[in-house]
Formats: sequence, structure tokens, C-alpha cells
Amino acid sequence: MKKIPLLLIFTFVFVLTGNIHAQNNAGTAVLRHIVTISFKKDAPADSIKALDKIYLDLSKSSFVKDFETGTDISTRDPGVLRHVYMTTFVSKEDMQNYKKIPEYQRLFKVSMAIADDVNAVDYWAEK
Repeated sequence: MKKIPLLLIFTFVFVLTGNIHAQNNAGTAVLRHIVTISFKKDAPADSIKALDKIYLDLSKSSFVKDFETGTDISTRDPGVLRHVYMTTFVSKEDMQNYKKIPEYQRLFKVSMAIADDVNAVDYWAEK
């Protein structure tokens, strides 16, 4: 008979600690928006820098939680210049509002002239 109360106590503690863990991690997921752009071989360096600046300026928006950028160093595509832009948002609404910023529309105008390939991925990242 003592096994049943012990089992109930163990189950209660297990469920309680699971709920505490879930509450502590609630809201830690962030929305990542990753864009990779491969540039045309004849893309002017100043146009690429202008695009980088637009991304950097946009990253200062209150909708953006974090921003990183870099140049792809993979050896899989030798001779391809590819930049990576990772923007992090707290909510889907923040990402939607970010896309309404007038400067965001300039990204397309600038990149269309110099991009050979553009890829974008949005996903929820658990921390």
C-alpha cells in the first residue's frame, strides 16, 4: 500500500517540475529570417556595400531583436560571393511590421540588379 502514495508523490513532483520547466522556457522561441544572396560576378562592390548598409539600417528598427551578417566562406561554390543576413524577431507581428518599413522595399530594388540568386528561410528557433 505504501507504493501507491509514493507513486502519486513521484508523479506529482514529475508533473510539477515539467510545468515549471515549460513556464521558464515559455516565450524563448524567436523567429529567424535568414536571407542568402549570391551576387553576379560583375556586381559593383559599391552596390553590394549599399545593400549591406540597407540591411544594417533596418536592423536598428524596434521590431528587430537581433541581426547578424557575414560572407559565406564555404568551399562548395568557389568563386561565388554570397552574403548572409540573419534577422531575429520576437514575434511574427514584428516581422510583418518590419516588412512594412519603406526601406525594406529598397532591398528588392538594389538586390535585383546585383543578385544572381536569393534564398530566404523563416523559422522558429527554440533557445
